[in-house]
Amino acid sequence: MATSLAIILQSALLFSPVNQTDQQQVIKQLDTGMLHPRTREWAYPVNRVEVPNDSPYLLWPGIKGKTVKYKVLLATDSLFKKDVIAGAEQRWAVYPLHRSLKPGRWYWKYAAVEQAGGKWNWSPVYDFVVKKKAKNLAVSPAVSTVLEKSKAAHPRLWGMNKDADAFYTNNQQNPEAKLFIAASTKLLGQPLPEEKPTRPRDTTGMTALQRKQMVEFMYHGFGEKVATPIRNLCIAYQLSKDERFIKEAIKRAVHVAKMNPESLATRDDFNNGNILEGLAWLYDAGYKLLTAEEKAVLKKTIGIRGQRIYEGLPNRFELQMCDNHVWQHILRNFSIAAVAVAGDLPEANEWLTYVYEVWTARFPVLGTNDGGWHEGNGYFRVHYETLIYLPELFGNISGIDYFKQPWMQNLPYYLLYSYPPNSTSTAVGDMHENLKGVVKMQAIFADALSMKMNNPYLNWYVSEIKKSKPEYFKGNDDFQLFRLLNFNPKVLRKTALPSALPKGREFRDIGLAAMHSDLTHADNELASYLMANPFGAAGHGHAAQNAFTINYKGKKVFGGTGFYSNFSDAHNLLDYRSSRGYNTILADSLGQRIGEDGYGWMPRFMTGEHIQYALGDASNAYGEVTTDFWLGRFKEIGIKADQSSGYGNSGVKLYRRHMLQLDSNYVVLYDELEADKPVKWTTQLHSPFVMNGKSTANALQQQFDVKIGFGSVSAAIYAHTPLQMVIHDKYNYPAKNWKGKTDDEGNIIEFKSQWHAGVSTVNPVQVNRFLTIIQLKNKTVEVIKVVNDAKGLYNLKVGDWDIIAELNSANPASLVVKSAVENAAFSYGAMAIKMNGKAYEHRLKGSSMLIEFKNNALNRQEVVDSWPDVVNFDAGFKRK
Repeated sequence: MATSLAIILQSALLFSPVNQTDQQQVIKQLDTGMLHPRTREWAYPVNRVEVPNDSPYLLWPGIKGKTVKYKVLLATDSLFKKDVIAGAEQRWAVYPLHRSLKPGRWYWKYAAVEQAGGKWNWSPVYDFVVKKKAKNLAVSPAVSTVLEKSKAAHPRLWGMNKDADAFYTNNQQNPEAKLFIAASTKLLGQPLPEEKPTRPRDTTGMTALQRKQMVEFMYHGFGEKVATPIRNLCIAYQLSKDERFIKEAIKRAVHVAKMNPESLATRDDFNNGNILEGLAWLYDAGYKLLTAEEKAVLKKTIGIRGQRIYEGLPNRFELQMCDNHVWQHILRNFSIAAVAVAGDLPEANEWLTYVYEVWTARFPVLGTNDGGWHEGNGYFRVHYETLIYLPELFGNISGIDYFKQPWMQNLPYYLLYSYPPNSTSTAVGDMHENLKGVVKMQAIFADALSMKMNNPYLNWYVSEIKKSKPEYFKGNDDFQLFRLLNFNPKVLRKTALPSALPKGREFRDIGLAAMHSDLTHADNELASYLMANPFGAAGHGHAAQNAFTINYKGKKVFGGTGFYSNFSDAHNLLDYRSSRGYNTILADSLGQRIGEDGYGWMPRFMTGEHIQYALGDASNAYGEVTTDFWLGRFKEIGIKADQSSGYGNSGVKLYRRHMLQLDSNYVVLYDELEADKPVKWTTQLHSPFVMNGKSTANALQQQFDVKIGFGSVSAAIYAHTPLQMVIHDKYNYPAKNWKGKTDDEGNIIEFKSQWHAGVSTVNPVQVNRFLTIIQLKNKTVEVIKVVNDAKGLYNLKVGDWDIIAELNSANPASLVVKSAVENAAFSYGAMAIKMNGKAYEHRLKGSSMLIEFKNNALNRQEVVDSWPDVVNFDAGFKRK
């Protein structure tokens, strides 16, 4: 019999004592308080870690103060005598090398001074290793080179100083360019904008806090409303060379420049940033037609508004895991302005130096290499403009193709696996509930990205959406300029069906495992997702470690519940953002902590033809809410983050969730749970569809059905201790759309009731295991047959699948799933797999093993725990 053997044994030895046995390496545990702190708490790279490329960057904790300055020193010896690199004084705590380092061991340290003339205090000496084959794809040029390029003649944005004629000529026969010019013509002679709310609301009866938030909400978008016409008129001028457009833009820009930066309409960070960018656009594109007086007015306002942004950045922004507002919009606005006025406005040179250094060292801010985004897809799309335009902008002035970075190259696969065309996204993070189908922003972002990637699977992704949603690709949108800049009708975008790809894919940096039965037909498949996020419940992320989403036939069946009524109102903190709103575990009715210290990680993943598997670890996710940021949010609305709110120390010290998708009809969960005291364990399942409990004579089992209307769904939960189940359609705090929030099409969102099932141990137990079997069928679900359940070792049969699960916590954990019909089997623990007359033993006890035969060819995979990159490379984190 011909066989092809694929064996994967994943095991990282970092932080492991030399004398540990192989067995101790199979299951790894982290004892650090957090992996991605809100603000950097340790230096990088340290502890002789091997950096991923030969042009690394240096990061370190900041010293508080507005006048703080830093400098760094590197060398190939600890006395700093050989190959010395000395950095100049700077206001920020990042230092990209902008050069290739020779292989070997490097030493470095940094110094800080709190004010001019003060004493420089040096850090300890750190070290790292550059491998011989650690060549970077492209080494970014020094700041001095970038500054010189940025001082080119106007217009200089988007390379117009050398490409303006090509931009004009290339778009002469572009239908979109003609439509853009026609649309811009309608702006000519229109009344100048007034400073008034963009979306008026009645604030009667609101609390003082709600009224404050509502005023911000009412003026949200004002800056974009007044700046976008200026930008579009500049683009229309460059497309047509018709001076009517630039003269109208000048009139509008001068009018906007005279608006009070402290007014309700323009003081908000988003509004200020958009206005800054609009004025910078006009200053650059209309430079040759501006009078000296107009230039002075524009430069003065750009200086005021830009410096207002800049003063809040150095020694703060670069230190934070992610300042969402800055990365979403303000960094893009500010960077465009910095390039536009560099050399003309003295302070702009420092602006540009800062943003270029931070971009080089920190991008992508909420991922590393896998292409994922830790906050989920709801808020990911708020970053899309920045992710398209800043690589283009910085690429123009540096010569680096940032679209070739590993994270960018993997991004198409994250889009495809986490949010397939004509289907539903993963249901996690703020605004996830708005992604019930592919929305316009997702479609046009993917289209824009495809112009730089030319990835055949991304091209297919876009082509599928164009078939089902052609209206998304008509009219003006946020990526129109990018398409005009990169218009090339001669490029042939080849497509490839995702059936050629593995059915599942893991994104370990952000802790997402995606499993699909048929990506090519995502509107008619089973897709399941497991989340265990190393970033924790930070920013727009949620306390959803080891939570799962299950989508069936393009619709969410199980996933996060609730609505994004506000970033931190009562519904948000008590339901939507909390573990109580997710398909994960509660202990004594208490969920996971909100904050960076409530994290998870993804130790294992395998994907086959019939079986897909992921293991998430949420052992570090539980405990008291400790971060000042979130405690302040609770205090702000008069709620305590205590047991009455579903938060607190439940004593959980182990929570490992094994998740398998079997073909296109079954999902199996196997939970290993332990606390430092006996607790009542609850496994939760949430759905937008009605749930109905089913009676059972077995106290160790609970079961319910879900009425989806396009098939049959059931869930059965087993344990080795008596269980009880509660099903209801109430939130812990009512969901009310008090802001009048709208969906992507502008429709007011109805905050509907959803369904919740909680299956709990009747009695407190210190150690517990749950087995959950979920069936999703076109017609009737199968009856699960209990072949044997003696002493907690369950032997079940559902359809063609046999499942053996050890639920007795007195015995070692074990799970076996097998189908003789499909010639496929899985084993976790130590139990051998017997197939086709042969026994397949675990090479390491406690590993996870997958055996599949296809056309008599053997596919064998065996995995043990392996760390995410943050553990492998960012090795300076603090222990508990």
